[in-house]
Amino acid sequence: MRNPQVMITKKRLLLFLYLIALLASWVVMSNRRVPLPQRAGWQEISIPTDDGSSAMLRYRRFAGTNPGLAPLVLVHGSPMASSCFDPLLAALPRDRTILVPDLPGFGASSSGFSDFSFPAHAEALAHLVEAENHKSAHWIAYSQGGGPVLDLSARMPSMCESVVLLSSIGVQEHELTGDYFLNHILHGTQWIALEGLRWGLPHFGVLDDVLLNVRYARNFYNGDMRPLRGHLNALASPVLIIHGESDRLVPPSAAREHFRIVPQSRAEWLSGGHMVLMSEWKIVAGMIEGFLKDVESGAAPDRSRADPVRVESAAKPFDKKAMELSGMSYHLTLAGIALATLVSEDLACLAAGLLVARGLIPLGGGIGAAFSGIFLGDMLLYLAGKFGGRWCVERVPLRWIISERNLDAGRDFLQKKGAMAVFISRFTPGMRLPLYVASGIVKVPTSKMALWFMLAGLAWSIPVVSLTAFFGDRAVQWLPTNGTAVFPAALALIVLMWALLRLLTQLATHRGRRILWAKWQRLTRWEFWPPWVFYPPVVIMVFLLGLRRRNLLAFTAANPSMPHSGIAGESKSDILGHLLPSGAVAPFLSLPASTPDRLEAVRKWNPGFPLVVKPDVGERGRDVVIVHDEFSLAHEIEKRTCDTIIQKYVEGAEFGVFYLRHPDEKTGRIFSITTKIMTSVIGDDVQTLEELILNDDRAVLSHRHFRRLHQQRLGEIPAMGQRVRLASLGSHCRGALFLNGNHLITPSLEAEMDRIARTFDGFHFGRFDLRCPDEEALKRGEGIRLIELNGVTSEATHIYHPHTPLLSGYRALIRQWRHSYDIGMANAAAGARVSTWRELAILVREHFNPDKH
Repeated sequence: MRNPQVMITKKRLLLFLYLIALLASWVVMSNRRVPLPQRAGWQEISIPTDDGSSAMLRYRRFAGTNPGLAPLVLVHGSPMASSCFDPLLAALPRDRTILVPDLPGFGASSSGFSDFSFPAHAEALAHLVEAENHKSAHWIAYSQGGGPVLDLSARMPSMCESVVLLSSIGVQEHELTGDYFLNHILHGTQWIALEGLRWGLPHFGVLDDVLLNVRYARNFYNGDMRPLRGHLNALASPVLIIHGESDRLVPPSAAREHFRIVPQSRAEWLSGGHMVLMSEWKIVAGMIEGFLKDVESGAAPDRSRADPVRVESAAKPFDKKAMELSGMSYHLTLAGIALATLVSEDLACLAAGLLVARGLIPLGGGIGAAFSGIFLGDMLLYLAGKFGGRWCVERVPLRWIISERNLDAGRDFLQKKGAMAVFISRFTPGMRLPLYVASGIVKVPTSKMALWFMLAGLAWSIPVVSLTAFFGDRAVQWLPTNGTAVFPAALALIVLMWALLRLLTQLATHRGRRILWAKWQRLTRWEFWPPWVFYPPVVIMVFLLGLRRRNLLAFTAANPSMPHSGIAGESKSDILGHLLPSGAVAPFLSLPASTPDRLEAVRKWNPGFPLVVKPDVGERGRDVVIVHDEFSLAHEIEKRTCDTIIQKYVEGAEFGVFYLRHPDEKTGRIFSITTKIMTSVIGDDVQTLEELILNDDRAVLSHRHFRRLHQQRLGEIPAMGQRVRLASLGSHCRGALFLNGNHLITPSLEAEMDRIARTFDGFHFGRFDLRCPDEEALKRGEGIRLIELNGVTSEATHIYHPHTPLLSGYRALIRQWRHSYDIGMANAAAGARVSTWRELAILVREHFNPDKH
């Protein structure tokens, strides 16, 4: 058996090494600069940046034989750099100067730039031409390089002698999905993912040099193609369009649309895809050379001399039906939706609806793709259970998402509800996977399950995709169209639609509505708030109490006989040992981890069952288990590697009695009493135990814990009047109900608690957890059996009485801490030791060390 402590230590060491490597990687990344290449022809110019500083734009310059000719500027795409033009450069004539820049963020110009948008790149290109003392140039725009060149043509038309669109982007409608918002979401998601890898992996700059890096993703994210149609409509200079007939990245339909709306353009088609620049460089060079000669001679028309028929065609509005996907793109999109359902059916259906809303696919296609993926996934889970059985569930990836308990629950639910279970699970988050695998394990006929899956899939995909398509198009119209808020707003829309879908799914069933009600109650009732929400005001007030007394740690002297007054990490057995002379301690046995045969030690003690097994150091009922037989006892002892306590289970009512005694007082007093009610439900001969839990207004608030604790019994139907105890431990986080029991305080009880407390010399402040036959016996101070004693950080838990005002709870805790400071100050004045900050830091570190538990 593996040693858990060794495994945890190794994990921590690996985590520490990872964090050190990550920090070193960040230092290397932040100080990394790309130098100017030391090869012939490379030059650089300074370009102003957004932050008021400057960065170096690097480029290659090839001098021409005729200085009177306008230069030729080659603008690369993303994610490539200027090196993509190397084959073409070998074939281009040298009659004119050729400038080949690495755009900001790419190649040799990678360092110092933060804006990778088309306007920023266009501005850098303008600086380049001006630095070369030219007023205009001929431009070759390859792929994504079409964005900055077209932007430049709109900003500074006189700088464009001619434009060659080589496999170039242009109109938005033929880019990726054709829809700006959908494209922007995809590009934004890609950027966030690459940023996460860049900052989350210690790569020391390696990821900055790969082709698909963060700068490439930023270029696509910042590259707004919506204005490019207007730029093409206004482009006045001669234009040559060169495109591959089988281009998969920039489809030929884009080039045809560019040819239509630029009436003076000529188009040349090549056999090949997006890389015709590299595969057909000789032919491309010949086309460019001929085009430039025509421009110089005036044979290539500008817009003013374009064919009137083409001018009339260019003026026609864009046919939005052309945006609808067709052919291979259409089928790949539908296949993508179907496959996406295997990851998240909800998000896949939402995506299908948005594609329908934007006119990219028909409604029937979206529904069909979503349904096909859902049906396929359901059948795969069923077949995994049928042919793989539990062996399949115990292996990755099902092991990650289906627990043994959930599988048993799914089987029981299927056996009880039959076909209806499949439909109910469709509207119950977390139930589908274990239910469908369980249906295969219990060998439900395949044809029957296929029919149920088909009907349930249609009942889900049709309304979800249809409603998303209907409302999605209207919602998109409210989104901002420009600026940095576009992506967050679009992402927020998707998250909102997903959350709404989940909400409606839960509202569709009684079970879901009860769980939602429980979530709302836990959100609005502070007794269920997590510590990081509830305690910050308490911490602030405690800090102020310490400041007023000029001793922030005075409370650590409240209980001199407890380590650090019982802040955390104290041994339960040691504390109970001090209280043994009182005769009120419930029988217990301490089992250190080093005990040779712990089970045999319990047998020799022979207290009888039931027994309570708990860690010697712990809190909030963590790892506390009640065992009723020797088999369960052996199992619990075997799996525990820490010091353990075995305590005789005491019947009766449970209470929390908070006691305090100032050193100058003759007798102590009770500050608070909490009555702990073990939550239970009563059978009615109709409802299962799970239904009783969900329908009980108290039990449902802890339904997750109770369903997990009673997993094997959830399908049982308790008899009429049968009381089923759900909570067996007096812990609020384990489902117990805490009531204000201050009315139980009597002189007799205070005298008895003072007698018990005084048997522990040096104890002044803390909470006794105890059991007593009933409330009347407690008031008389009779039959008390101590279970635990908690020190200075224990609480007066009567504040968790349902619907206690929040401020009342805070006031009680402040009074409690005021007493702890006053007692600590008095004890410190009498010579008691106050803990140091270093000691507390070590204590906190050990407290959160799982090895200790």
